[in-house]
Amino acid sequence: MSNITDERLIELRRSAPPPYEPERLPFDTFNLLTPELIKLSSAANMALGEYKGFLVNTPNPVLLLSPITTQEAVLSSKLEGTHATLEDILNHEAGNQTDIQDDELKEILNYRSALKHALDTISPYNQLSNPNSKEPLTIKIIKEMHAILLDNVRGSTKHPGAFKKLQNYIGGYDFISYTPVSPQLTDSYMSNLEMYFHHDEINPLIQAAIIHAQFEMIHPFEDGNGRIGRLLIPLFFYYRGIIPSPIFYMSSYFERNRDEYIHNLANISKNNNWVSWIYFFLSGIIAESHNNTKKALNILSLYEQFKSLGDSIKSYYFIPILDFIFQHPIFTSKQLIEEINASKQTVFTLLNKMVDQDILISSDKAKNRTFICPKLLSIIDS
Repeated sequence: MSNITDERLIELRRSAPPPYEPERLPFDTFNLLTPELIKLSSAANMALGEYKGFLVNTPNPVLLLSPITTQEAVLSSKLEGTHATLEDILNHEAGNQTDIQDDELKEILNYRSALKHALDTISPYNQLSNPNSKEPLTIKIIKEMHAILLDNVRGSTKHPGAFKKLQNYIGGYDFISYTPVSPQLTDSYMSNLEMYFHHDEINPLIQAAIIHAQFEMIHPFEDGNGRIGRLLIPLFFYYRGIIPSPIFYMSSYFERNRDEYIHNLANISKNNNWVSWIYFFLSGIIAESHNNTKKALNILSLYEQFKSLGDSIKSYYFIPILDFIFQHPIFTSKQLIEEINASKQTVFTLLNKMVDQDILISSDKAKNRTFICPKLLSIIDS
């Protein structure tokens, strides 16, 4: 709505629906649990459990799957109108030029930083009694994530880290379809949502569906609500011990089914239809559990395949370089030299051998060559 006149904007807001007031949480979900939904929730639990098994049994999954986190940042930001690809972000981090504006690239990197901050700050629910535990999942952390998300990018003037002071609206170029919770009630609703994070009398996958929808209906910030709402999904799963690391993402599913995503969310406020939304959300958990498990297994298989090639190279630095590659599928020789603290001659000797082994391809530049791991990128983009 940014390109319309002030007069038209005032007119639209006058005709907008009143601020919505969702039911407070927890509400009675007994009547929502149709036989189909119960069956679907069991299937979702099994699918996510399979993915959890991979994470539990894989050494350092955060390192191995870090490009998937970057891909999630790309896809979640794409839902908000960015156009950068995973390769754009990786090239930018390698110091290479891209056709994407720096502000857009920073938006995506901020998303990843916000997730990392939350991971560094919270402890799972069942570990909070430990002397060395960190913090529970709270409004405070959500606000901190929001401040990181909007740091020095589009939306940075819209009070990063603070709840809205003015009424916000959801709509298109020339219409308002939904008016979120009023600023006056936002603190109260978010406190209620925070309390619900710790509620343990419901299937946590259904609970996650309710949390995401409730957050989007509250729309507590002036900007960035969609991205924070999507970040809450893996964080909640991690916080409640559903997965051992917050490496489970729904943005790909939401992007592929954007119209259905918007329709089912809107159907809650319009018709109090939670069943369709929860069904859609659980279907997404199943789809993305299968996708994430397949992708993660393929990444692990590729890592082991490359690792076996190191037997013929016989260098102390081979595994550190391989780990670096799986964190940075596009990188420069300068980056790698700084990371592993080895001599240029050692690094270039090993990189050239990796090119010969079809682990990497490289640019033709004589200085600060760029190296790419196409097989890893292919898996991540699949």
